[in-house]
Amino acid sequence: MNCETIDWLNKHSGKYELSHSGMSGVFDLKEYFNKSTPGHETDLKEQIGDLHGVDAKNVVLTHGATEAFSMVLYHLRAKYNTFIVNKPEYEMIYKTPEIFGYKKGNELFVASNPNNPTGTLIKFPDTYSSCLIDETFMEFVEKLDKYRYSNGYIVNTFTKVYGGGDLRLGYIIAPDKDEAAKLEGFKGLITEDVSWINVSAGYEILKKHDELLANVKEIINSNHKVLTREKGKLKFYGGKDPLAMPVSFVDYSEYIAEGSESISEKLAKKGIIALPAKYFGISGPYLRVCITGKDFPEAYRALLNALEGME
Repeated sequence: MNCETIDWLNKHSGKYELSHSGMSGVFDLKEYFNKSTPGHETDLKEQIGDLHGVDAKNVVLTHGATEAFSMVLYHLRAKYNTFIVNKPEYEMIYKTPEIFGYKKGNELFVASNPNNPTGTLIKFPDTYSSCLIDETFMEFVEKLDKYRYSNGYIVNTFTKVYGGGDLRLGYIIAPDKDEAAKLEGFKGLITEDVSWINVSAGYEILKKHDELLANVKEIINSNHKVLTREKGKLKFYGGKDPLAMPVSFVDYSEYIAEGSESISEKLAKKGIIALPAKYFGISGPYLRVCITGKDFPEAYRALLNALEGME
C-alpha cells in the first residue's frame, strides 16, 4: 500500500497549483526559527490546551498530523478491531487504519472535520465506541474549543493555518492525561521527541495566533467568494457549497463526461494541478480544488477556461 496522492503530486507541477491545501508561502517561517530557544515544550502544550479548552496534560506533540494519526491508531489497536469511514475522504484517513490491521466495522470512527476534500462539516454515525478526528481545517471555520467528541482523539498540524509545512509540527488531544501519557511513552520506541527548535518555533507562532489567523482567513474568505461566485458550470459535491476553508470538491460533469484521472492529466499538461476523485476513495467527475494561493482567482479562471475548451 502506498500514498497515491503524494506519488501523483511528486510527478506533477504547474503554474497553477490548485492542489496545495496549506497556507504555504503566506508567512516567512525563518522569522520564527530565528527566535527559537530551548525549553518551550510545556509552554507550547499550554498554548495548544488554551486553544482547545483542555488541560495541557492532554496534549501530545508530534511531527505533524500524519504521525499523530498513526500513533493514536497504534495505541487504540489493543482496544478496537474495526473502523468506520465515510468517503470521499483524505487518503491518510481511510488507508492508515488498514495498515494497522483494522477491519471495516463500527467501533472507531475516523474522519477529517471539516471534510477534506468536500470542505463541509461531517455527520457522525449513530453509534461508535471511539473516534479519531483530524481537525486540520477546523480553525478556518470554527474555534477549536467548540467541538467535543465523546471518548475521542483529535489530531492537528501547523501545516495548514500557519503555513508550517516545513515545520513538521503537530499534536494529539487525548481524552485525558492518562491516555496522553501512554502516547508519550511511544517516544524513543516507535517515534522521537519533536526537536526543541521546532517546538520553540511553534511557540513563537502561537504567540501571534490571532494576527496570523486573521491574515489567512482574509485570503481564504476572498478566494472563497471567487470560488462560489465565478464557478461557471461547476457544481459542488452533494450539491452543498463548501465552507470558507482551503478545499472544495467540484463536479465538472456539465463540462465533459470523462474520468477524473484523465481530466487531471489533461489539466496538468496545461499547467493546472488539481487532484482527481480517485485519491479520495471514490469515482466520479470530481476534482479537489484548493483556494489557498494568492493567485487563486487567476488559477481558478484558468481551470474554468481549460474545462470549457475540452472536447
